[in-house]
Amino acid sequence: HRWHVATIPLSVIPVPQVQLTQLRFRFVFSSDASVNKEGIAIDDIHIYSNPNGIYDGPTMVTPVGQTVNGDNNWVDFLSGGKLVASVKSPVTAMGSTDVQAYINTGAVRIASNQFYHDRNITIKPPAITLADSATIRFYFLDSEMERLISATGCGFCSKPAMAYELGVTKYTHGNKAVENGTLADNPGGIYHYIIPGKTTIVPFDKGYYAEFKANDFSEFWLNNGGVNGTTSLPLKLLSFTARKHNDKDVLAEWVTTDEVNVDRFELEVARGNSEYQQNRFSKIGEMPARNAQTGEQRYSFIDQEPGKNSIRYYRLKMIDQDGSFNYSPVRPLVFSEDVPWLVYPNPSSGLFYLSYQLPEGELLSVRIYDASGRTMQQYSINGTGFVQKLPVEIKTNGLYMLEASGGGKKQFFKLLRQ
Repeated sequence: HRWHVATIPLSVIPVPQVQLTQLRFRFVFSSDASVNKEGIAIDDIHIYSNPNGIYDGPTMVTPVGQTVNGDNNWVDFLSGGKLVASVKSPVTAMGSTDVQAYINTGAVRIASNQFYHDRNITIKPPAITLADSATIRFYFLDSEMERLISATGCGFCSKPAMAYELGVTKYTHGNKAVENGTLADNPGGIYHYIIPGKTTIVPFDKGYYAEFKANDFSEFWLNNGGVNGTTSLPLKLLSFTARKHNDKDVLAEWVTTDEVNVDRFELEVARGNSEYQQNRFSKIGEMPARNAQTGEQRYSFIDQEPGKNSIRYYRLKMIDQDGSFNYSPVRPLVFSEDVPWLVYPNPSSGLFYLSYQLPEGELLSVRIYDASGRTMQQYSINGTGFVQKLPVEIKTNGLYMLEASGGGKKQFFKLLRQ
C-alpha cells in the first residue's frame, strides 16, 4: 500500500468559514476487478493553518536567514514564500541563522546501502552547539517520497516503505563550507542518526514535515537507517561479500576502515526463505576487530557447515565495545531451488507478475508469445539472489505463452488476458 497526502483549502467551500459547523468528505478511487483485496484507508484528517505551503522549487542558490531567539517560538524559513524549515529554541538564542534546501534531480542516490531522500537541508547558526536542544521541522514533498519508495537499481539496498519510516542523518563539521548538498565532501566531522522513533512525521500541504530535536548544526538528510533502522548514511563497512568456495563451502569477506571502539564481527546465516522472512539468523562464526583507525582492514571467514541446500542468506554483525551493533547488507547464495517460479494473477485484466529467484548475476530471459507463436515482448534481467518480481503488461485480450529461462532451467506459463 501507499500513503499519500492531499490538501484542499476550505475557501473552496461556498459558505463563510465562520458558518461551518460540520464537514463531509467523499473519497473516490478506481477499482481493479482482477484483484481479491483492495480499498482505501484514511489515517488522519487535519484542519490547520497553511498560508505558505512547502517549498517546491529547485536547489536554493543562496540560503535564507532569520533570527532565532531563545523564546520557544517557531521561526519559519521561507524561500519564494514557501516553507523550507521551521526552528524553535527553548533556551539559547541561536541568533542570525541561515537555512538552505538542496534538491537532487538525478537518479535517487545511495549511500551505505541505503537509498536516501532527494531533499536535504542545512541549518547554520553562529553558535554550533546549544545548551538545550532546538526543535526542527524539515519540510518535504509527497512526490519526492514517492520517488524514494519507488527507487530501483540496488536489490539489496534498504529504503522506506512509507514516510513514517524515515529518520534523520545529521552531519556536523567545524568547517561550515562542507555542510551542503552532497555527502561526497564530508571528511572527518561527526555523524549522528536520529532514529524514526525520535522523528515525528506529520502530513502537511503537498507532503510532510519531519520534526526532531538537535543541539548542534549541520547537514540534515532523510533515510530509514538501513537494515537495523539505526545506521546513519556513512558506514565504516566498505564491502561485504559471500561467494561459493570449492562448490560446498562459502567464503565471506569484508573490508572496513576507521575502526573505532569496535569489539568483534559475527557472521550470521538464515537457512532458506522461511528463516530469512522471519529474520531468524544464526551465528556461525566470530572474529575480533583489529581497531585500526587508519587504512583498510580485510577479513575473511569460511562457512564449512556440511549439507548446504536451498538459499542461504549471510549477514555481518558489527559489535562495538559498548555492546551496540550494526548489520551489513544481506548476501544470498543459491544452492538449490527454494521458491517455485509462478505467474499471478492469471487470468488477469492486463498486468501479470512473474515471481522467481536466481543466483546473483545469473541472467533471466523472458519471452511473451501470442497464439500464433509470434514474439510480442522480451526481457533480460540479472538475478540478485533474492526473490524477484517481473511485471508483464499485455494490452489485448487473448491467450499468450510466457517462456522464462535462467540458471539452467526453462519454464512455460499460459497467460489469459481477459
